[in-house]
Amino acid sequence: MKKLTFSIVITLFLTFIFTSYSHAANYELAILSILEERYVQLKEENQRQREEILKLYNQLSPKAAEKIPVLLYHHLLKEEEMKAYGWENNDSVISVEAFSEQMKYLYDNGYYTATLDELWDFLNENKTLPEKTVVITFDDGYLSNAVYAYPIMKEYGFKGVIFMRGGATIYPQKPFDPKGLQSISLEENYKYEDVFEYGCHTYDLHRKDIKDVALLVSSSKEEILEDLSKNKKLFNTDYIAYPFGKYNDSTLEYLKELGYKMGFTIKRGYVSKNSDKLQLPRFIIDPTINMDKFKKILQ
Repeated sequence: MKKLTFSIVITLFLTFIFTSYSHAANYELAILSILEERYVQLKEENQRQREEILKLYNQLSPKAAEKIPVLLYHHLLKEEEMKAYGWENNDSVISVEAFSEQMKYLYDNGYYTATLDELWDFLNENKTLPEKTVVITFDDGYLSNAVYAYPIMKEYGFKGVIFMRGGATIYPQKPFDPKGLQSISLEENYKYEDVFEYGCHTYDLHRKDIKDVALLVSSSKEEILEDLSKNKKLFNTDYIAYPFGKYNDSTLEYLKELGYKMGFTIKRGYVSKNSDKLQLPRFIIDPTINMDKFKKILQ
């Protein structure tokens, strides 16, 4: 009788635990569903608001854009950090102070920061952009983009894109440390989506082989297709920036096969409606670009 009573108690206890767990799980799923629905609503509202902003820019602009500069940044550090940790002679690093001055100039002079979808529509003559339009891009996905560029761009209501190395994003987020390089993790990048969208910088081909040739060029077709397909899905993107600016005719064919729409190089020049969509030029913004040179790029 005691054994029977004990069994009943255990059964009732386990039933209670299972029922409580099921209710909790269902509650969590319901909350997630509500949050996802709200996220979609806010995203749609933001898109409508952006379309209204673009209409106003176009109404205020004396002319429509015929050519658009795409700006390329990499890593940002404060001047004191660059001096303290030996980054002063690295041409991929510009100071936060210089970046802030450049963004303020864009804002004060009424520049519109286009998204990649808007640039795509511009190239296909499906969207008019104002004469003062720029596209702001970052290569490699360094955490400094989130720590330093994000708040500055958010203050001005700017949009930008970070071309991400997928393989560097799958680890837990490391804290920012100006002594070295850290990447924005996949689990954290949603925090910056009100400013940044994410593009492909390959999953794990941002390297060179023993002959110093970029892997995006020297790897087999199967390896390249697998890598580019993986990163495309990871960031839900149709856009790529070529590591080291290196690619060839085969690369372009693979991109077409996978459905990529635009590819960005490191060749200097402006994007126009006549530009090759998979070989779009950009202006590298390095420490040698003072404000006079920056303004000249925009003219």
